[in-house]
Amino acid sequence: MRTQNDTMKILAVDTSTRMGSVALADSEQLIAQTHLHLSVTHAEKLLPAIDEILKQTGWELSALGGLAIAIGPGSFTGLRVGLATLKGFALSHNLPLVGISTLEALAHNGALSDWPVAAILDAKRGEVYAAVYQFQKSDRVSLSNCGPRVLFPEKAIQPNLLCNALKKMGPCWLIGDGALHYQKIFKESLEDLAFFPPEPLMHLQAKWIAWLALPRLQKGEGKNWASLVPNYLRLSDAEVRGGGSIY
Repeated sequence: MRTQNDTMKILAVDTSTRMGSVALADSEQLIAQTHLHLSVTHAEKLLPAIDEILKQTGWELSALGGLAIAIGPGSFTGLRVGLATLKGFALSHNLPLVGISTLEALAHNGALSDWPVAAILDAKRGEVYAAVYQFQKSDRVSLSNCGPRVLFPEKAIQPNLLCNALKKMGPCWLIGDGALHYQKIFKESLEDLAFFPPEPLMHLQAKWIAWLALPRLQKGEGKNWASLVPNYLRLSDAEVRGGGSIY
């Protein structure tokens, strides 16, 4: 069991989503967070954003206890950029690095709900990346210890097929840019079973990545970060065309 003095400084990064974000947390306390706000790639903004947030807080990379990265599913290019950057930090500063599910972290925007939370990202090609979670009352006491029940595992799926699964779950929150992009389909199919949070809660916040990573880092995980790879969920366009692996 952790004590009040058992703290850990964590740098958490999300480059798997279009918004993207960077956060610094001291155990369960959020210290600072910034969004990247990019529509194409995070390559040009990520390092300056990390540098700026470290300067704002007066923290040094050498003072961190660990690193955390959204491991996907999401943007193929974004995932590679984020993972390569944090692997570089892990190597140069001898830091542990853990990967956190993008969809699970996104779902935490709705952790206070009694209803199921569907985390939905636009996967292009007429599909979404989706997973559905049910949070428990105990999850609201200490979010870093939460373990929501998975009602629908991570999958690349067409929105109409996802609707068929959601109809069996009753009222639920739909969160993520995929929920926004296909909102008309979800509303028409699910009617009064679909609920959408305010727009700011539609986007993944890196603070959830840090808090989900905390118990894992405190257990000593993240030392084998060299083997960490993105969770793409499906083949890239290049692989579909026969171009081989992209990572």
